[in-house]
Amino acid sequence: KIVSIEDSIVAGKGMTVPEITSLLRGKKGTDVSVGILRGNQKDLLDFTITRDAIPMNSVDVAMMLDDKTGYIRLSRFSAKSYEEFMKGMEPLVEEQKMKDLIIDLRGNPGGYLQQATRILSQLFKDKQALLVFTEGRKTGRNEYSTSGMPFFDVNNIVVLIDEGSASASEIVAGAIQDRDRGVIVGRRSFGKGLVQEQYELSDGSALRLTVAKYYTPSGRSIQKPYDDKEKYAHDFMDRMESGELSGEADAEVIDSTQYHTTNGHVVYGGGGIIPDVFVSLDTSMFSDTYTALRQQVSRFVYRYMEKPGHDFSEFTLETFKDDFQVDEILFKDFLDFVTRDDVEIDEVDLANCKADIRNRLKAQIARQLFREEGFYGILLDNDDMVKEAMRVLRLPDPLANSRNEE
Repeated sequence: KIVSIEDSIVAGKGMTVPEITSLLRGKKGTDVSVGILRGNQKDLLDFTITRDAIPMNSVDVAMMLDDKTGYIRLSRFSAKSYEEFMKGMEPLVEEQKMKDLIIDLRGNPGGYLQQATRILSQLFKDKQALLVFTEGRKTGRNEYSTSGMPFFDVNNIVVLIDEGSASASEIVAGAIQDRDRGVIVGRRSFGKGLVQEQYELSDGSALRLTVAKYYTPSGRSIQKPYDDKEKYAHDFMDRMESGELSGEADAEVIDSTQYHTTNGHVVYGGGGIIPDVFVSLDTSMFSDTYTALRQQVSRFVYRYMEKPGHDFSEFTLETFKDDFQVDEILFKDFLDFVTRDDVEIDEVDLANCKADIRNRLKAQIARQLFREEGFYGILLDNDDMVKEAMRVLRLPDPLANSRNEE
């Protein structure tokens, strides 16, 4: 806990996070002194911190899932995503001998097109293979192609997408699918394929003008229809109610035009990327009980780790995964922590989500001990989409077999 910042006591003052943040912020290179109290120690610890820019990484984690399969999660495409991607890939390939790769773009809203195409180029050996093109009435056609100079040799690729994967994420998935470079696993992506230019106005506001659209190598438009604003805004709920997300109904084909991948496989456009392998959304996790519990996991774990008597010094990540369990006593402590704020827990909903919440508690403890590799190392073991990706990669011919082709 932060007790003091410079000469000001902040603990017990009821200060908000922005107020505390403003005391910590300052000119780059200057120092700020803070007093820290750790839960298992009685004495105040004094630290001097040099202020600097805090990096906002777009690669959440790069790790091995087994002895041949690597996993990289990209939360967005920022100005340094290519650099981060390559930095994550190097130890996986050079030190851990990665052969296959899972790229997780779930919930990735997009970002810098050039960063996405540079990453894509590293996944193809072909030179000048079209990855994506933009086209508008005034801007003409602009193409982005491969360099033909990948630094790493990757065999099979699986890309994970869902309804939150948009823009540059869809460009990556669309290029991988159209070029038959890998298998797309998950649910239909968001459907955002507009090129916009921003103009600053004198009153401080800005105007974003659509000047072109993105198209995949086969010519598919990524953009879903937006002539009906209400339907556009309620797209997620429409997918939920139609049964698309649960797998009770097929993904909506908005553009019935048939497009073809390099090998002749039929694909469709006009509303996001439809995956080769569908994984349903677990709708039981949409209860108020699940939301309330999940929101409190991090807070509870911080309190739990502060208390004396918890010795994790002998654990490695592997032994922690195998030996540490969130038992009934710990889970009851968590429920007591949540319900002290008068949160109502529905017993039926609790039974449905208990296994997931227990796993998230364990993952959050692992994050405190082993950082992001610990967190995802636990979380992904119970991830249905990752499990399906691993199943696909074990097929004799992942691409052909997942599409039911010879």
